[in-house]
Amino acid sequence: MASVEVKRKFIEQVKESRSKIRDCFKKSHEALQLREGILLSRIDEIEKEYNIKNEEMQELLEALNKSKSLITDTLTSNKLKATHRGIESLLNKQIEELSADTDSSFEFEWNSHFEADIEQLGSIMLNGQTNKPPTHTFPPQVKPVVPDYKAKHLPTAYCCKKSTDKKAPGELHGSRGIAIHYLTGNIYIADCDNNRVQVFSSNGDYLFMFSEEMNLPYGIGITQNKVFVTQFYGYCINKYELEGKLIKSVGSQGNGEAQFNNPCGLDVSDRSSNVYVCDIRNNRVQILTQELKFHSMLGIDLFKAPLDIKVTRDRVLVLDRSDPCMLVFNSYHVQINRLITCGDGKQTNNPDFFDIDRDYNIIMSDCYDHCVYVFNQEGEQIHKFGEKGHGIGEFYFPYGIVLDNTGHIIVVCQKNTNCLQFF
Repeated sequence: MASVEVKRKFIEQVKESRSKIRDCFKKSHEALQLREGILLSRIDEIEKEYNIKNEEMQELLEALNKSKSLITDTLTSNKLKATHRGIESLLNKQIEELSADTDSSFEFEWNSHFEADIEQLGSIMLNGQTNKPPTHTFPPQVKPVVPDYKAKHLPTAYCCKKSTDKKAPGELHGSRGIAIHYLTGNIYIADCDNNRVQVFSSNGDYLFMFSEEMNLPYGIGITQNKVFVTQFYGYCINKYELEGKLIKSVGSQGNGEAQFNNPCGLDVSDRSSNVYVCDIRNNRVQILTQELKFHSMLGIDLFKAPLDIKVTRDRVLVLDRSDPCMLVFNSYHVQINRLITCGDGKQTNNPDFFDIDRDYNIIMSDCYDHCVYVFNQEGEQIHKFGEKGHGIGEFYFPYGIVLDNTGHIIVVCQKNTNCLQFF
């Protein structure tokens, strides 16, 4: 007969095994849902891009046909038949080429990599951990879920980081930018006053930190396998591996190409892989390649104090702190709108960082008002939450703000016992 101790251990082992199995399947299910959301969102992005391109091409074709008609009428009336035939032939050729370009421009990413990603939806490893992400995936900017902003009053979860010496692992001091690696869900925070970047899990658990060659890290941008960080007083941009190994640092103080005067927010284009940097005291946005070589400028002579930036497949949004306002550019870097200015009916006081969802709603932190504003793409305020304080759902100088791809809003504060909160 088995002893009481053996029976007790057996019961505990059975209980533990059942718990592990449930946890294993829960994590695998979460990984499956995440992958499914990313894939479905990418299809939505492809469809949206197709419609935009189709409209642009259609407008060009209509303009060209209109020009052809006008030229035909003019030449015919002047009886310049030979010239008319030559120009008509040329115009017909251009229309044919443009039509062909319209078809060839819609070569979607429906290739073997995309199909492989879909197949992996049914191959989540049941080992208690999330399966490794596919080698080829979608841009980190994809956010499949649009939050229910009106329900965002108090955090559904929060992470209390009450400082002691303000330098211990997991403790934040003077935090600024925040970004998410959308494959792992890991959260990267510019721990500005500690001159380091700290990394937390999607649940807010501390993972690791890195600090090589940092002088007031401010803005963060993440690709599938790289992290880009601006150094406010280092006057440069650093490029790291996801684990924090420094790859390259570019920049010096100045106003030349790839020189900076207090670089702030940055983002990486999923279309071109270029790095967009807010060069605040030079009143400009610089565009660098992913190898950190100078590429071009955005919005020359349009900015007064560009602080933060977000780049999507068809838009670039820049927060200019001086007004404050949001300048919106199309994918060709032509300004198409100006939003959220001070004045009548505008409540923003001192906006610092922002993020956007798939519907181009703007989620913006306001450090002096100690709250978060939400605007639609027309610049109309649709919600506001938070107030000054140190409690759950309260802010004290909120700065970095980001959306994860499950609809949560994550806010990090400069001075708050609840430095990292999830709404």
